Amino acid sequence: MIINNEMNRRLKIRCGLLVVCFLVMASVAIAQEVKSLPYLADWTTDLEDWHVADRQYTSKTWMWKAASTATITDSKKENDDWLISPALDCSGKAPKKITFKAAWNKAQSSNIALYYSLNYEGDQAAAEWVLVEEKIIPDSQPYGFKTDVFMPFSAKLKMDAPKVHFAIRYVKHNQSEEVQNEIRIKHFKVTSKK
Repeated sequence: MIINNEMNRRLKIRCGLLVVCFLVMASVAIAQEVKSLPYLADWTTDLEDWHVADRQYTSKTWMWKAASTATITDSKKENDDWLISPALDCSGKAPKKITFKAAWNKAQSSNIALYYSLNYEGDQAAAEWVLVEEKIIPDSQPYGFKTDVFMPFSAKLKMDAPKVHFAIRYVKHNQSEEVQNEIRIKHFKVTSKK
């Protein structure tokens, strides 16, 4: 009786380990799925398959705000927070167009920059990132989150790569202020312009 109980316990542990291994392998396979263009970040109820990498002050991080909208608020310190897209298939000679809208509220202590990587594998610090544009929101941009205040951003890139990750980096911009800055982005889209 004791032997059977011990054998059952060991069998349950092995089955549990197999289930865990299967789930890890399945999540890696899903994470490596390459999406085709045109691509639109729906962000329907969360940030979906986007990865958040907090390099400093992890209490302030990218979060889902509303449909098609991501947000972050600084900590009055030197934040370094990355919002990284899933892998996108940017093959073909046609230029790729990246568009989104951005807005900020109450302060100019932080701003966002756009990067891309051809070798990102889940570790932001280990990947090589190419800067596309920094300080995307100009100092002259009005504050607030009304629809007409969101600034449209657009960039065209000549790239022919089967696996590209884009990232929006939230970093210190000017001197820290007493008022914390919130930035929102929405309608992030990548298309192939023919």
